Amino acid sequence: MPISPLNTQKTGHLPQDAFYEYGFFYAGAKQAHRAGRANSLKGTGRTGKAHVMSNSPDDAVLPMAIKSELWSLREDVSVEAMQGDAPLRLRGRWGDVTLTRPSRLVYEALRRMSLGPVSLENVVGTSGDGDAQAKWKDLYHALDHLSPLIIRSLKQESGDPILSVVPITARSRFRPVPLPPGVPVRMSMYARLRADGKECNIESPLALHRVVLHQAEAMRLIAPLMSPITPAAYLSAVTFADPLARSALEYLVAAGIVVVGERAAGNVFTFVEDHDPATVGWSQIDMMFHTRSTLGQHDHDFGATCPIAPLEPPVKPQAEQQVPLHRPRFEDLRATDPPLTIVIEGRRSYRRHGAAAITAEQVGHLLYRTARVRRFSTSTADDASGDTDRPYPSGGDAYELELYVSVGDCAGLARGVYHYNPLGHCLEPLDTDHVAAEELLGTARMAAGAGAPPPVLITMTARFRRLSWRYEGMAYRLMLLNAGTLVQSLYLVSTAMRLAPCAIGAVSIDTVARALGTDWRVEPCVAQFMVGSQSDAAPHDGRGWSEANDGWWAEAARAFPQRLRLLFNIAMSAAFSRRMPMPRLQ
Repeated sequence: MPISPLNTQKTGHLPQDAFYEYGFFYAGAKQAHRAGRANSLKGTGRTGKAHVMSNSPDDAVLPMAIKSELWSLREDVSVEAMQGDAPLRLRGRWGDVTLTRPSRLVYEALRRMSLGPVSLENVVGTSGDGDAQAKWKDLYHALDHLSPLIIRSLKQESGDPILSVVPITARSRFRPVPLPPGVPVRMSMYARLRADGKECNIESPLALHRVVLHQAEAMRLIAPLMSPITPAAYLSAVTFADPLARSALEYLVAAGIVVVGERAAGNVFTFVEDHDPATVGWSQIDMMFHTRSTLGQHDHDFGATCPIAPLEPPVKPQAEQQVPLHRPRFEDLRATDPPLTIVIEGRRSYRRHGAAAITAEQVGHLLYRTARVRRFSTSTADDASGDTDRPYPSGGDAYELELYVSVGDCAGLARGVYHYNPLGHCLEPLDTDHVAAEELLGTARMAAGAGAPPPVLITMTARFRRLSWRYEGMAYRLMLLNAGTLVQSLYLVSTAMRLAPCAIGAVSIDTVARALGTDWRVEPCVAQFMVGSQSDAAPHDGRGWSEANDGWWAEAARAFPQRLRLLFNIAMSAAFSRRMPMPRLQ
């Protein structure tokens, strides 16, 4: 008798930690398992073994037999040859699973399933004499234990699979059940259909299975589910024979791709995902990005797998025309920099700037302390396999971020757009679309809610292939993390220099690409940062604040004693002019 997918009583599930996700070490695992090599993934330090107790007739799961159904193992699962009464071991992506006393029927079924999709009726029919009901019970019970390793498919009359459900986590449990004919169903709002060049895949960040559509005809099974429809109406809408269509709908629901309505007040049906407090704030794109750029909710290759050869050098080739920038001295900074606590507590975003123009020396000072190349690991800086060392952290030492400086009002720098060369510590003028360059400053003003275009705008792009050649699944996530560390560095150094910084979250990738002359597919914009001089008027955001945990520290830091502030400004002027030794702040 079929059981509910939510009913886990007496099903003998593997414990959640029975499988181990290799994650970063999964590259090439499919080939390794097909070859039957045990634990060929190195560096995990774990065997990932799990033991399944011997079959018990008390907790067997007996779903309805479906003639159009095919069973197979995931491609990355291998079955060891059975030796007498020895335990049977399956090796898969999430570790090893051991069946202590499997029957010959179970072994034969798993052996055939490792070769490709099979009908269980054919396996049971060739297993020799014996009670058919007992054999089915034994087989279903064993396969239910192994649900995270098994692909379930529906076939057409020709025998070719039309739709498959693939488990994507060690927690996946697939149990299709009959659906009430009058309760509406629909495609989940979080489901996404994607073509891979051969087939179509349907995934949801909330589902623990992936649905694969093998044939073009399978799209007819999906189309009626775009809006709520009852199973009875669904069977009338599709052109497939009733058993296949009914099974397909049950498959889609059990996979989590299609959701079932619940009866509310007034005999009205609603869908939980429409008002679930846990998901209502998520968009499909955001949730999919979150689950696919972390481990636990998918089975894609992930981590430092090096899927392609290095394509991008650590530093862009240097341009012929260069504008040298000021280089601060370490001794001067030790003498004049405010304490770290003053900088951290005094940091804030400024959307209004002072009348005095920021200077080219200050721009050079800021970039040198935050983004320069301190050293590189190869004999030449254009070696694509080399790494660089810079003041801010970067995942894998990729340092894929590039900085472009748009000058609106800066003493010592002509108005225009420049590329920052972190190796030569200089600006390289760009011959770009001047209209787009002005638009870039204008859009930054609107995005920041500033009163005027920024005096200096730093646009942060990323040479994405510096990350994607090395990392799968997490490259874009790392890029955003790296951008965050650089933004914070810019904030802190700007605060130490008594400048007025502000990060900008909303960027126009089209405007940026036209203004910088870049291709956003190769070098996307990930952040912007505007900076200018501080205004004499104290900034106020109009909000009232209540004291919590030493909030006065921020005010104290921003009101750094006037005497020390004056001394600091004098020292900074001396550092730029090189006319006097540095006084030391106490």
